Order: sequence, then C-alpha cells, then structure tokens
Amino acid sequence: MDGTNQLPLYEYLNLSVQDIGKDTISFQFGGWFRYELKDTESDHRTNNDLSYAYLSYRSKSANTIVNVGRVMVFEGVASDRVDGVYAKTDLRNNFGISAFGGSPAETGTDLPGNKNIYGTRLSHQIPGLYQIGISYVREEKDSAVFREEEGADLWLKPAGKVELLGKSRYNAMTKAWSEHTYFLSLGPFEKVRLNTEASKVNYKDYFTGMTTKAFDFTKSSIDPKDKVTILGEEAAYSATDRLTVGVNYKAYAYEIAGNAKNYGGSIKYVVVGTGGAGFVINKMAGATDKLKYAQYRVYGFRKFGHSDVTVDVMKVAYVAAVNGVKDAYSSTLAASYELTERIKLGADLEYSKTPDFDKEVRTLIKLTYSFDTAKTAHKAPEQGTSVAPPAQTAPQAGAEQTTPATAPDQGKRKEGAE
Repeated sequence: MDGTNQLPLYEYLNLSVQDIGKDTISFQFGGWFRYELKDTESDHRTNNDLSYAYLSYRSKSANTIVNVGRVMVFEGVASDRVDGVYAKTDLRNNFGISAFGGSPAETGTDLPGNKNIYGTRLSHQIPGLYQIGISYVREEKDSAVFREEEGADLWLKPAGKVELLGKSRYNAMTKAWSEHTYFLSLGPFEKVRLNTEASKVNYKDYFTGMTTKAFDFTKSSIDPKDKVTILGEEAAYSATDRLTVGVNYKAYAYEIAGNAKNYGGSIKYVVVGTGGAGFVINKMAGATDKLKYAQYRVYGFRKFGHSDVTVDVMKVAYVAAVNGVKDAYSSTLAASYELTERIKLGADLEYSKTPDFDKEVRTLIKLTYSFDTAKTAHKAPEQGTSVAPPAQTAPQAGAEQTTPATAPDQGKRKEGAE
C-alpha cells in the first residue's frame, strides 16, 4: 500500500506435554514471535502473541475436561481465547454441560477498562441420531455489557446417508438474529455425494463487540451494515476408489454490495498412503472488479519413504486489472523428512504476486521433536467443540477462491492498494 519493503522473521513454537504425573493431566502451549530484520521507521520492530497455554485435566469417565490458563473455547456462540477456566462434562440422561470464565485475550485492539467474559452451553443427545445445544456468552467492560449472544446448534442424522448440522446466533444487545448457517449432506448414493449450504449473516449484528482487529471494517471495503444470503451446492462423483470428480455452485446475495456467484469443478486423484494430484477451476462473477475473475489451481503431493513433498500452484485471472494487476498467482513448495521416530524436519517456500503485494516470498522451517512418540501429540487437542463448527468470520463472496491469505506485514505493497 505504501511502497515499503519488509523482511519479517517469525518464530513459531507449539509444545504438547502429556501424562504429567498421572495419565489425566497434560500441558499445551502455542505462540509466535516476529522481528523485522530491515530498517523501519516504526517503533515496534517486534511483535508476539501467546495463542494458548493451559494445564488440562481429563477424567477417564464422564468425558470431563478442565482447562486452566489461556484456553481456546468453541462452545455454541462462543469462539474465544480466554485467560481463565474452561470445563465440560457429561450429565445423566444424555445431557451435557460446559462453562468458561475469565478475561478475554484480545488481539490487536486497545480497548480500555476492566474486562471479563463468561458463558455456558447445555446439550442433549441420542448418540448416532441427534445432538442439540443452547449456548450463551456475555462480555463486560467496566461492568458494562460489551457483547451478549445467545444461540442454538444442531446435529441430526435421521438416516444413514442424511446428515444435517448448523447453528443460529442471536445478538441480545441489538435484539436481532446475526447468523443462520446450515449444511445438509446426502449420500453417497451410487458413488455420488451432495452437500448443500444455506446461510444468512447480518454483519452489523454479527460483529458487535469486536475483540480482534481482523474484524475492524473502518479501513476495509466491506460495509458493516451489509447483509448476505448464501445458497450453495456441491456434487462429488467417485469414479473409482482413487478418482473423484466434483462440481460446485454458490450464490451470494448482498443487500448493499450486490450479487455474486461462483461456480466450477475439480478433479482429484489420490492413492492412500502414497500421494495424489488435483486440478480445480472456479469462476467468480460479482459486482466489483475484485469479484470478477477465474481461478485455476494445480497441486500434487507424494510420499517417498521418510519424505513428503507437496507442490501447489494457483492463478487468478481478473477480468479487469485490480491495482494494476490482472494476473495474480502463487506457488508453494513444501517438503518434510522424518529424521528419526522422534524428529521431523520440514520447510515451506512460497512466492506470490497479488493486487496487494508486488512480490512476496515466504519461507517456513519446521522442526518437530516428540519427547515420547507413544504418548505425545504434535498438536493441541481439540477442546470444547460444539456440534456446529463455530464461524470465525462472516462469509464473503469468493473468500475461498481468491489467492492465499498473506500475513499483514509481509512483502512490498502496491502503491494505491486498498
């Protein structure tokens, strides 16, 4: 945007320690640190974030979990990082309950005042048939309500080849529904599987009580007063146990930004345990230049003994140039090698050119060490998952078809970019 060059160095650390003292106690840690290597006029050459760090207790019965520290909570309408306590357990007669409380761990915001957040979710299920939940979350700043939401989520499988899941979210402060998102899966029927999506999101009610700068629309082309309705359909045909052909269509109806539609197809060939390749083509037809393009993607991955290699190439051809760029592209090469049963070394290299960046080169070197291969997980265990997966952002037309997301502080920005 301002024509400057940046060369940030990132360090990521994820640690999982299992079976501390007893089999039921573990510790999870994840965070990152950034240092700007090039000279910069900014006073902040460094940045960091503690993603999660908590001590976890899991009982061997009743599915009881208690996490203490900086925890990640995904329970119904709650999708938050909290410095505090999270707990869940099963009750009698197929009921379940979860609750959390503490101080919200906000990202990139500077909102003054004392802050606290708490919430709960109550559910009931018949295993294999349905699970339904109701949830509530409230956030306060200096004893004043900053955010208050209620909601319901559903998972239903009335037949072996029919599955429905989704959720509805209500903003108790604005007295309006902020989101309805539902997915229906049918099949497979003679090698054909169908997936249907229907959702409606009200941006103003959805983003009330912003706790991360990612949802700050003051410098964005997104109108926070907009509403969007999305209807989509995907069909996949398994020609063989290795070859799958798919087609997709999705319609976006915005009240302010106008309508858009995305459609395309894909071919995927996979040999389990060995590798595979695929080709994807999608076309976006929207109301603005940024939403008028064709996207092409080719990828492949292969396992060679102790090594894994992945190649991914993507091109976005805009109908009209956006910030002087008509053809955007990215290329990624990733490889890893298992040195021993406990040590795995990997590296990623990505080069891209987009309407926002003249040139961006990203590299990532990963070293994974398992202190005990029989017990230690390489990632933090999932906690507090509700039946309907939490929405991290409101849907936007073409969000999944554009070039890969780039880190906000990398590359050389185009002059005049939005």
